Amino acid sequence: MTEADDRVEVASEPRPVAVGVDGSAESLAAVEWAGAHAVSHDVPLWIVCARRKPLGAADGQEPWPQEQLHAAHRLAAGLYPSLKITEDAVCESPVKALMSVASEAGLLVLGSRGLGTVEGFVLGSVGLSVIAHTRRPVVAVRGRMPAGAAAETGPVVAGIDPHDRHADVLDFAFRTASAQRRTLRVAHAWSVRALYSYPSALPEPRMTAQAGRQAQQALEETLQPWRERFPDVTTEIWTEGAAVAPYLLQVASDATLLTIGRRPRGHPFPTRIGPVAHALLHHSPRPIALIPHA
Repeated sequence: MTEADDRVEVASEPRPVAVGVDGSAESLAAVEWAGAHAVSHDVPLWIVCARRKPLGAADGQEPWPQEQLHAAHRLAAGLYPSLKITEDAVCESPVKALMSVASEAGLLVLGSRGLGTVEGFVLGSVGLSVIAHTRRPVVAVRGRMPAGAAAETGPVVAGIDPHDRHADVLDFAFRTASAQRRTLRVAHAWSVRALYSYPSALPEPRMTAQAGRQAQQALEETLQPWRERFPDVTTEIWTEGAAVAPYLLQVASDATLLTIGRRPRGHPFPTRIGPVAHALLHHSPRPIALIPHA
């Protein structure tokens, strides 16, 4: 085998689904979700736990968080016996650890409210900073999915603007829906105020209906090539003149996953992720996939 062949073989290896754990219930819920996603896409699961080594501390003064890793490994192996699982303890600050892991993984999964003893691993500004700046898809999982229809048959929802960059969002959403054999619901909220020169003016029903038809047509045209690429995926189009975040929360009320786009930041600070993504991360009980785009 030539050197070029070696490069091709290595490049073709599937990237794992990585999940950060800290011993909290939220991070274990993330392990469950990440394991299911890895199984459906036939890729390995990579469980990672990090701790910040105190400045000047001698080796052995602070134990590695092996208990959290082993607990997460046992959970994933029990749920998905055929899944290839690796675990990794990283001696690094949480943000740097997660950013490094995300660069090597195909997808990074985080619990949205980590409350464990490993300082800030998936908690607050650390998780938001990683979401804002990594150029890999990140899924935030708030908690375990409830038993019932949403967990078993809930759709994948993709929130897009057909006039903005959306290819990466639709690619992730279609692939996920296809792998999990779920319906894909594509949603778009358009502003009725954009129809008027004066923001305080009330929309006329005729113009509102016309805008709705235009939005529907734009989404139909946007989805046509994706429907041809993924003929096994049943798609639905939802559109309405409404505020974006509340509308997406409504559309995804029965979803197994809500997928949206985001623009990565070039500098570690500030950790702005946009008002819609911020609102959804704080209010959606469903897992949210944030897909970077330029």
